[in-house]
Amino acid sequence: MESGLKAGTRTVIWTDSRDEITAEPLTPMEASIEAGALATVAALAFAGIAFGAGTFAWWRLDRRRIDQWGTGWDLVGPRWGHRTG
Repeated sequence: MESGLKAGTRTVIWTDSRDEITAEPLTPMEASIEAGALATVAALAFAGIAFGAGTFAWWRLDRRRIDQWGTGWDLVGPRWGHRTG
């Protein structure tokens, strides 16, 4: 409520569905700005999740390839190696 008003002065108040005093609704410009900000945050969150999932999949595939390469090298390596000593 605004302060400094005389008793009996008319003023506009906004109430919610439970008849509790609430803030004034957003203007169309404020609603557009808020919607744009939320859409940007949602897009960035989706991009971050997609990037993280792709990076995780890439890491798992690399680990698998490295393990397969190691297994193959264990079979072929002794044939190439020169034993000294």
